[in-house]
Amino acid sequence: MRNEVLELDPVKEEIKEYWDRTKEHAFFKDEEEEDAWRQSLRKEFGGEKLRILDVGTGNGSLAILLAQTGHNVVGIDISEGMLSVARKKAKERGVMPDFRIGDAESPDFDDNSFDAVVSRWVLWTLPDPEKAVRAWRRVLKPGGKVYAFESDSGPKGIERWIRRNLGLFLIAIIEGKNPWKRGSYSKNVKEGLPLGYEKPSSNVINKLELFRRGGFLDVSAFRMDEVSEVSRKKRDEAPLRYKLAWGGSSERLWYYIKGIKPTSRSR
Repeated sequence: MRNEVLELDPVKEEIKEYWDRTKEHAFFKDEEEEDAWRQSLRKEFGGEKLRILDVGTGNGSLAILLAQTGHNVVGIDISEGMLSVARKKAKERGVMPDFRIGDAESPDFDDNSFDAVVSRWVLWTLPDPEKAVRAWRRVLKPGGKVYAFESDSGPKGIERWIRRNLGLFLIAIIEGKNPWKRGSYSKNVKEGLPLGYEKPSSNVINKLELFRRGGFLDVSAFRMDEVSEVSRKKRDEAPLRYKLAWGGSSERLWYYIKGIKPTSRSR
């Protein structure tokens, strides 16, 4: 697969344009947070070299860490802007994940191509997460594993909206800049995202059921205590205005959902 032209519907085109504009979006705040992620990934993936697909790879941070630990990684994203950052970062780190234009809901790979499929905070931005999970199962080898790295970032709905906008307002007053400039998805797009991070539906129970309906076995959620602790520490050190804008200083809990593709014997 080397076709780097995607035909996107209007919803995905807006999502693509949003991430093209915000391509500098940071994954790790500093080396401490990055190291916490690295140690967590090493514990889970071990030393055996795997072929891994990172869907919605964004700026490539997850793919780069996996490549640094010796895995053969392909990262796909619909945003060329984000991929340009990923390629630059990978070159600086001396690793070469295969970054390509691609749709997380329709990865253009053969059946049974990967040992693992990973995503990091991607489910919330998918218009059709059911379709995506079925596609991830298709490209996995029998017995392959899917991982969705997710976080619970505090209250949902109107409470989150109020806190976020209060924090942004304080940033604007104190720092004299427009924190809304980055923008966000339109109302229509937000309403069309079943697991949108501002919605109560984006809870871990619904995500577990999503992977079970998608045909995965032994679907479970696992806490990422070290990553969560570093994240909480960074938030506790931040000014109040940023805590509000981010959704709370002590509520950022990272976890991952893991499932296994059935083998022919276990179907």
